[in-house]
Amino acid sequence: MINCLIIDDEPLAISLVENYISQISFLRLCGKCDDPLQALTYLDQTNIDLIFLDINMPSISGIDFYKSLTKKPEVIFTTAYSEYALKGFELNAIDYLVKPVPFERFMIAANRARDYIEYKNNKGSSTKDYFFINAAHKILKVFYNDIIYLEGLKDYTKIHLANNPNPLLILHNLKYFEELLPAQQFVRIHRSYIISLSKLNTITKKAVTIGTVSMPVSDNYRSGLFSLLNLDL
Repeated sequence: MINCLIIDDEPLAISLVENYISQISFLRLCGKCDDPLQALTYLDQTNIDLIFLDINMPSISGIDFYKSLTKKPEVIFTTAYSEYALKGFELNAIDYLVKPVPFERFMIAANRARDYIEYKNNKGSSTKDYFFINAAHKILKVFYNDIIYLEGLKDYTKIHLANNPNPLLILHNLKYFEELLPAQQFVRIHRSYIISLSKLNTITKKAVTIGTVSMPVSDNYRSGLFSLLNLDL
């Protein structure tokens, strides 16, 4: 179970996140604050694993508040202003949510938090660098480092692999893999494409290339891609 704390100066935003948390079995809400300074009591007295932290607040910004903490729980930043995304990722945030936050997007962030916290808590175990998937009536082991890019085809996804001319055809949509794959290694650039950042060769505002393959970058995903790469739009 992941112990959560909400810090936001907007009552409606608090209510929305509280409702979302109540629908996710592995999240437990331990407190909610409309002022970051009130949150210090919870952080001192309760073992908080994850903060849902608004950035724009009157007393102190969420970013400055998080920087000031000696013991930092994991954090998911929330704000109405997407220009703060880069600062959030510079602080190693689990994710960055732009208000109003749809439940599907919140669920993706929650799953990322669970995966990272579970990994961090499994001290002494090796880093998981693969997943198992059902393909062509077989259970296949796929290493993250072998993936070049993923291509969405309605309810199916093609996984293009290094040293394999034939992509895997998987009966899962691209959103499934967006939630499954590590956000630090893979990024969605278009409704039809997720790419491996380590395989990226060139990038423009409109397209990326991996090897000889060129793929479009859509307006909806451009800011996330450039933020992860610490590039200016």
